[in-house]
Amino acid sequence: MNIPKMKRAWYPLMPSAKLKNKPLARKLLGQPLVLARLGGQAVCFDDCCPHRHVPLSAGKIVSGRLQCGYHGWQFDASGKVCAVPGGMCACEAAAVPAHACREHGGWVWVCLAPDVPFAPPADFDAPPGFETVNAAKQMEGDFIHAIENFLDPTHTPYVHRGLLRGAGRQSMAVSQSHHAHGFSTRYRLGERQNGLINRLFDKGITINDAAFTFPGLARIDYLTPNSHEYRISAFFIPQDKGQIGLSVRVHFPKSRLPLAVKTLLFRPFIECLLVQDAAVIQRQYRHHSRYFASRPYCSTPNDLVIDHLLHLLLENAPEGVDKSGEMVLYGE
Repeated sequence: MNIPKMKRAWYPLMPSAKLKNKPLARKLLGQPLVLARLGGQAVCFDDCCPHRHVPLSAGKIVSGRLQCGYHGWQFDASGKVCAVPGGMCACEAAAVPAHACREHGGWVWVCLAPDVPFAPPADFDAPPGFETVNAAKQMEGDFIHAIENFLDPTHTPYVHRGLLRGAGRQSMAVSQSHHAHGFSTRYRLGERQNGLINRLFDKGITINDAAFTFPGLARIDYLTPNSHEYRISAFFIPQDKGQIGLSVRVHFPKSRLPLAVKTLLFRPFIECLLVQDAAVIQRQYRHHSRYFASRPYCSTPNDLVIDHLLHLLLENAPEGVDKSGEMVLYGE
Protein backbone atom coordinates (compact mmCIF):
# COMPACT_ATOMS: atom_id res chain seq x y z
CA MET A 1 0.00 0.00 0.00
CA ASN A 2 0.97 3.63 -0.42
CA ILE A 3 1.74 4.14 3.27
CA PRO A 4 2.85 7.81 3.10
CA LYS A 5 -0.39 8.71 1.30
CA MET A 6 -2.52 6.67 3.70
CA LYS A 7 -0.90 8.26 6.76
CA ARG A 8 -2.33 11.59 5.60
CA ALA A 9 -5.91 10.34 5.94
CA TRP A 10 -8.34 10.28 8.88
CA TYR A 11 -9.73 7.00 10.25
CA PRO A 12 -12.66 6.34 12.64
CA LEU A 13 -10.90 4.00 15.06
CA MET A 14 -13.69 3.45 17.58
CA PRO A 15 -17.14 4.63 18.67
CA SER A 16 -16.87 7.54 21.11
CA ALA A 17 -19.10 5.67 23.56
CA LYS A 18 -16.40 2.99 23.97
CA LEU A 19 -13.77 5.47 25.15
CA LYS A 20 -14.54 5.92 28.83
CA ASN A 21 -12.38 5.73 31.94
CA LYS A 22 -9.48 3.56 30.83
CA PRO A 23 -6.92 3.69 28.00
CA LEU A 24 -7.49 1.45 24.98
CA ALA A 25 -4.95 -0.02 22.56
CA ARG A 26 -5.40 0.25 18.80
CA LYS A 27 -3.19 -0.14 15.72
CA LEU A 28 -3.17 1.92 12.54
CA LEU A 29 -0.91 1.19 9.56
CA GLY A 30 1.31 -0.92 11.83
CA GLN A 31 1.63 1.81 14.47
CA PRO A 32 0.62 0.81 18.05
CA LEU A 33 -1.57 3.56 19.51
CA VAL A 34 -3.26 4.28 22.80
CA LEU A 35 -6.52 6.21 22.96
CA ALA A 36 -7.70 7.80 26.19
CA ARG A 37 -10.18 10.36 27.44
CA LEU A 38 -8.35 12.96 29.52
CA GLY A 39 -10.39 15.76 31.06
CA GLY A 40 -13.24 14.87 28.72
CA GLN A 41 -11.03 15.13 25.62
CA ALA A 42 -10.22 12.18 23.35
CA VAL A 43 -6.46 11.92 22.77
CA CYS A 44 -4.20 9.56 20.86
CA PHE A 45 -0.54 8.80 21.62
CA ASP A 46 2.08 6.27 20.57
CA ASP A 47 1.42 3.26 22.80
CA CYS A 48 4.87 3.49 24.36
CA CYS A 49 6.01 5.10 27.59
CA PRO A 50 9.23 7.02 26.80
CA HIS A 51 10.78 5.85 30.09
CA ARG A 52 11.06 2.07 29.56
CA HIS A 53 8.86 1.54 26.49
CA VAL A 54 6.04 -0.44 28.09
CA PRO A 55 2.57 0.05 26.56
CA LEU A 56 0.68 2.99 28.02
CA SER A 57 -2.54 1.14 27.19
CA ALA A 58 -1.68 -1.13 30.16
CA GLY A 59 -1.82 1.86 32.49
CA LYS A 60 -4.76 3.83 33.84
CA ILE A 61 -6.25 7.31 34.01
CA VAL A 62 -5.61 9.26 37.22
CA SER A 63 -6.99 12.77 37.80
CA GLY A 64 -7.33 13.46 34.08
CA ARG A 65 -3.85 12.15 33.25
CA LEU A 66 -2.63 8.96 31.61
CA GLN A 67 -0.48 7.03 34.09
CA CYS A 68 2.00 4.38 33.02
CA GLY A 69 1.49 1.09 34.85
CA TYR A 70 5.22 0.41 35.28
CA HIS A 71 6.74 3.38 37.13
CA GLY A 72 3.75 5.69 37.43
CA TRP A 73 4.81 8.43 35.04
CA GLN A 74 1.84 10.64 34.16
CA PHE A 75 1.10 12.43 30.89
CA ASP A 76 -1.33 15.25 30.15
CA ALA A 77 -3.56 15.65 27.08
CA SER A 78 -0.66 17.04 25.02
CA GLY A 79 1.59 14.06 25.85
CA LYS A 80 3.82 16.07 28.17
CA VAL A 81 5.25 14.38 31.29
CA CYS A 82 3.58 16.14 34.20
CA ALA A 83 4.37 13.89 37.18
CA VAL A 84 7.04 11.37 38.15
CA PRO A 85 6.74 9.49 41.48
CA GLY A 86 9.62 10.10 43.88
CA GLY A 87 9.74 13.87 43.47
CA MET A 88 12.52 14.01 40.87
CA CYS A 89 11.95 16.22 37.83
CA ALA A 90 11.02 14.48 34.61
CA CYS A 91 13.06 14.96 31.48
CA GLU A 92 11.29 17.62 29.44
CA ALA A 93 12.22 15.80 26.24
CA ALA A 94 10.41 12.66 27.40
CA ALA A 95 6.98 13.56 26.05
CA VAL A 96 5.01 10.77 24.40
CA PRO A 97 4.32 11.51 20.70
CA ALA A 98 0.71 12.62 20.19
CA HIS A 99 -1.40 12.21 17.04
CA ALA A 100 -4.24 14.30 15.65
CA CYS A 101 -7.51 13.14 17.23
CA ARG A 102 -11.09 14.39 16.79
CA GLU A 103 -14.59 13.27 17.71
CA HIS A 104 -17.27 13.50 15.07
CA GLY A 105 -20.54 11.71 14.47
CA GLY A 106 -20.13 9.47 17.49
CA TRP A 107 -16.66 8.21 16.47
CA VAL A 108 -13.06 8.92 17.49
CA TRP A 109 -11.03 9.82 14.40
CA VAL A 110 -7.22 9.70 14.18
CA CYS A 111 -4.66 10.84 11.60
CA LEU A 112 -0.98 9.88 11.79
CA ALA A 113 0.30 12.90 9.86
CA PRO A 114 0.41 16.42 11.33
CA ASP A 115 -1.50 19.41 9.95
CA VAL A 116 -3.98 17.44 7.83
CA PRO A 117 -7.38 19.18 7.84
CA PHE A 118 -10.14 17.12 9.39
CA ALA A 119 -12.57 16.23 6.60
CA PRO A 120 -14.58 13.06 7.33
CA PRO A 121 -16.23 11.56 4.23
CA ALA A 122 -19.93 12.34 3.93
CA ASP A 123 -20.83 8.74 3.05
CA PHE A 124 -20.00 7.66 6.60
CA ASP A 125 -22.74 9.89 7.98
CA ALA A 126 -26.44 9.18 7.92
CA PRO A 127 -28.43 10.62 4.99
CA PRO A 128 -31.03 13.26 5.97
CA GLY A 129 -33.97 11.67 7.75
CA PHE A 130 -32.05 8.54 8.75
CA GLU A 131 -30.92 7.13 12.10
CA THR A 132 -27.87 4.98 12.73
CA VAL A 133 -26.53 1.94 14.56
CA ASN A 134 -22.74 1.70 15.07
CA ALA A 135 -20.55 -1.38 15.44
CA ALA A 136 -16.81 -2.15 15.44
CA LYS A 137 -15.44 -5.48 14.20
CA GLN A 138 -12.11 -7.20 13.57
CA MET A 139 -11.05 -9.51 10.76
CA GLU A 140 -7.96 -11.18 9.36
CA GLY A 141 -7.20 -10.72 5.69
CA ASP A 142 -5.81 -8.55 2.94
CA PHE A 143 -6.94 -4.92 3.24
CA ILE A 144 -7.59 -4.30 -0.46
CA HIS A 145 -9.35 -7.60 -1.10
CA ALA A 146 -11.53 -7.18 1.98
CA ILE A 147 -12.84 -3.93 0.49
CA GLU A 148 -13.23 -5.59 -2.91
CA ASN A 149 -15.28 -8.34 -1.30
CA PHE A 150 -17.69 -5.82 0.28
CA LEU A 151 -18.31 -4.13 -3.08
CA ASP A 152 -18.36 -7.28 -5.24
CA PRO A 153 -21.73 -8.88 -6.10
CA THR A 154 -20.37 -11.98 -7.86
CA HIS A 155 -19.49 -13.84 -4.65
CA THR A 156 -22.96 -13.46 -3.12
CA PRO A 157 -24.62 -16.56 -4.71
CA TYR A 158 -21.89 -18.71 -3.14
CA VAL A 159 -20.67 -17.11 0.09
CA HIS A 160 -24.14 -15.75 0.99
CA ARG A 161 -26.24 -18.44 -0.67
CA GLY A 162 -29.76 -18.33 0.67
CA LEU A 163 -29.28 -15.05 2.55
CA LEU A 164 -28.72 -12.63 -0.34
CA ARG A 165 -29.22 -14.85 -3.40
CA GLY A 166 -31.60 -17.70 -3.93
CA ALA A 167 -31.97 -19.98 -6.93
CA GLY A 168 -32.57 -18.52 -10.36
CA ARG A 169 -31.37 -15.83 -12.72
CA GLN A 170 -30.72 -12.30 -11.44
CA SER A 171 -29.60 -9.74 -13.98
CA MET A 172 -28.37 -6.20 -13.43
CA ALA A 173 -27.29 -3.30 -15.61
CA VAL A 174 -23.95 -1.95 -14.37
CA SER A 175 -22.65 1.61 -14.73
CA GLN A 176 -19.49 2.95 -13.13
CA SER A 177 -17.75 6.30 -12.64
CA HIS A 178 -14.65 7.47 -10.76
CA HIS A 179 -13.00 10.61 -9.42
CA ALA A 180 -9.71 11.55 -7.78
CA HIS A 181 -10.62 10.11 -4.37
CA GLY A 182 -12.92 7.20 -5.18
CA PHE A 183 -15.44 5.58 -7.48
CA SER A 184 -19.06 4.40 -7.59
CA THR A 185 -20.88 1.50 -9.20
CA ARG A 186 -24.64 1.46 -9.78
CA TYR A 187 -26.57 -1.77 -10.27
CA ARG A 188 -30.05 -1.56 -11.80
CA LEU A 189 -31.71 -4.85 -10.95
CA GLY A 190 -33.56 -6.72 -13.66
CA GLU A 191 -35.02 -9.16 -11.16
CA ARG A 192 -35.53 -8.70 -7.46
CA GLN A 193 -32.90 -10.29 -5.25
CA ASN A 194 -34.48 -13.40 -3.78
CA GLY A 195 -32.48 -14.33 -0.69
CA LEU A 196 -34.03 -14.63 2.76
CA ILE A 197 -33.06 -11.06 3.71
CA ASN A 198 -34.77 -9.70 0.63
CA ARG A 199 -37.91 -11.77 1.17
CA LEU A 200 -38.19 -10.40 4.70
CA PHE A 201 -37.17 -6.75 4.27
CA ASP A 202 -37.10 -5.80 0.58
CA LYS A 203 -39.80 -3.23 -0.26
CA GLY A 204 -39.14 -3.27 -3.99
CA ILE A 205 -35.45 -2.36 -4.20
CA THR A 206 -34.42 -1.81 -7.83
CA ILE A 207 -31.03 -0.09 -7.44
CA ASN A 208 -27.93 -0.90 -5.41
CA ASP A 209 -25.58 2.08 -5.41
CA ALA A 210 -22.08 1.17 -4.17
CA ALA A 211 -19.13 3.52 -3.67
CA PHE A 212 -15.61 3.73 -2.28
CA THR A 213 -13.86 6.79 -0.85
CA PHE A 214 -10.14 6.85 -0.02
CA PRO A 215 -8.66 5.59 2.28
CA GLY A 216 -11.11 2.86 3.35
CA LEU A 217 -14.79 3.81 3.22
CA ALA A 218 -17.14 1.53 1.31
CA ARG A 219 -20.89 2.08 1.33
CA ILE A 220 -23.97 0.61 -0.35
CA ASP A 221 -27.32 2.39 -0.71
CA TYR A 222 -30.48 0.40 -1.42
CA LEU A 223 -33.15 2.30 -3.36
CA THR A 224 -36.65 1.72 -4.68
CA PRO A 225 -38.09 3.91 -7.48
CA ASN A 226 -39.58 6.18 -4.79
CA SER A 227 -37.46 5.83 -1.66
CA HIS A 228 -34.05 5.39 -0.09
CA GLU A 229 -34.43 2.25 2.02
CA TYR A 230 -31.07 1.59 3.71
CA ARG A 231 -27.41 2.54 3.74
CA ILE A 232 -24.55 0.41 5.02
CA SER A 233 -21.24 2.24 5.53
CA ALA A 234 -18.13 0.20 6.32
CA PHE A 235 -14.82 1.94 7.02
CA PHE A 236 -11.96 -0.54 6.65
CA ILE A 237 -9.04 0.26 8.98
CA PRO A 238 -5.56 -1.04 7.97
CA GLN A 239 -4.30 -1.97 11.43
CA ASP A 240 -1.32 -4.15 10.58
CA LYS A 241 -0.30 -6.77 8.05
CA GLY A 242 -3.24 -9.16 7.78
CA GLN A 243 -5.23 -7.30 10.46
CA ILE A 244 -8.23 -5.16 9.57
CA GLY A 245 -10.56 -3.16 11.75
CA LEU A 246 -14.07 -2.53 10.51
CA SER A 247 -16.11 0.48 11.64
CA VAL A 248 -19.67 -0.22 10.52
CA ARG A 249 -22.72 2.03 10.41
CA VAL A 250 -26.16 0.81 9.38
CA HIS A 251 -28.56 3.65 8.54
CA PHE A 252 -32.36 3.28 8.63
CA PRO A 253 -35.03 5.81 7.62
CA LYS A 254 -36.68 7.32 10.67
CA SER A 255 -40.13 5.89 11.28
CA ARG A 256 -42.57 5.04 14.03
CA LEU A 257 -40.75 1.76 14.56
CA PRO A 258 -38.10 2.41 17.28
CA LEU A 259 -34.46 2.13 16.26
CA ALA A 260 -33.91 -0.51 18.96
CA VAL A 261 -36.54 -2.73 17.33
CA LYS A 262 -35.05 -2.25 13.85
CA THR A 263 -31.64 -3.15 15.24
CA LEU A 264 -33.03 -6.26 16.92
CA LEU A 265 -34.59 -7.39 13.65
CA PHE A 266 -31.64 -6.66 11.36
CA ARG A 267 -28.64 -7.44 13.57
CA PRO A 268 -28.70 -11.27 13.28
CA PHE A 269 -28.67 -11.06 9.47
CA ILE A 270 -25.93 -8.42 9.30
CA GLU A 271 -23.84 -10.39 11.79
CA CYS A 272 -24.27 -13.55 9.73
CA LEU A 273 -23.17 -11.78 6.53
CA LEU A 274 -20.10 -10.40 8.31
CA VAL A 275 -19.18 -13.83 9.70
CA GLN A 276 -19.46 -15.39 6.24
CA ASP A 277 -17.36 -12.65 4.63
CA ALA A 278 -14.75 -12.71 7.39
CA ALA A 279 -14.33 -16.48 7.01
CA VAL A 280 -13.71 -16.40 3.26
CA ILE A 281 -11.43 -13.31 3.49
CA GLN A 282 -9.35 -15.05 6.16
CA ARG A 283 -9.21 -18.29 4.13
CA GLN A 284 -8.15 -16.44 0.97
CA TYR A 285 -5.47 -14.44 2.81
CA ARG A 286 -3.91 -17.40 4.62
CA HIS A 287 -3.89 -19.65 1.57
CA HIS A 288 -2.45 -17.02 -0.74
CA SER A 289 0.16 -15.83 1.78
CA ARG A 290 1.36 -19.32 2.67
CA TYR A 291 1.40 -21.07 -0.70
CA PHE A 292 0.86 -18.73 -3.65
CA ALA A 293 2.19 -15.27 -2.74
CA SER A 294 4.42 -15.19 -5.83
CA ARG A 295 1.63 -16.21 -8.21
CA PRO A 296 -0.32 -13.34 -9.87
CA TYR A 297 -4.08 -13.15 -9.63
CA CYS A 298 -6.25 -13.74 -12.68
CA SER A 299 -8.90 -11.04 -13.22
CA THR A 300 -11.77 -10.65 -15.66
CA PRO A 301 -14.09 -7.77 -16.68
CA ASN A 302 -16.52 -9.02 -14.01
CA ASP A 303 -14.02 -7.91 -11.35
CA LEU A 304 -15.51 -4.43 -11.35
CA VAL A 305 -13.63 -2.61 -8.60
CA ILE A 306 -10.15 -4.07 -8.20
CA ASP A 307 -8.31 -1.85 -10.69
CA HIS A 308 -9.86 1.29 -9.14
CA LEU A 309 -8.83 0.13 -5.66
CA LEU A 310 -5.27 -0.63 -6.74
CA HIS A 311 -4.94 2.80 -8.33
CA LEU A 312 -6.14 4.55 -5.17
CA LEU A 313 -4.27 2.45 -2.60
CA LEU A 314 -1.00 1.42 -4.25
CA GLU A 315 1.89 3.47 -5.58
CA ASN A 316 2.11 3.89 -9.36
CA ALA A 317 -0.85 1.64 -10.19
CA PRO A 318 -2.56 2.68 -13.45
CA GLU A 319 -5.85 4.53 -13.37
CA GLY A 320 -8.91 2.30 -13.25
CA VAL A 321 -11.22 1.94 -16.24
CA ASP A 322 -14.96 2.46 -15.69
CA LYS A 323 -17.08 -0.51 -16.68
CA SER A 324 -20.66 -0.78 -17.87
CA GLY A 325 -22.88 -3.47 -19.29
CA GLU A 326 -25.13 -6.31 -18.14
CA MET A 327 -24.12 -8.77 -15.45
CA VAL A 328 -26.09 -11.95 -14.80
CA LEU A 329 -25.80 -13.97 -11.58
CA TYR A 330 -27.29 -17.41 -11.07
CA GLY A 331 -28.20 -18.53 -7.57
CA GLU A 332 -27.91 -22.21 -6.81
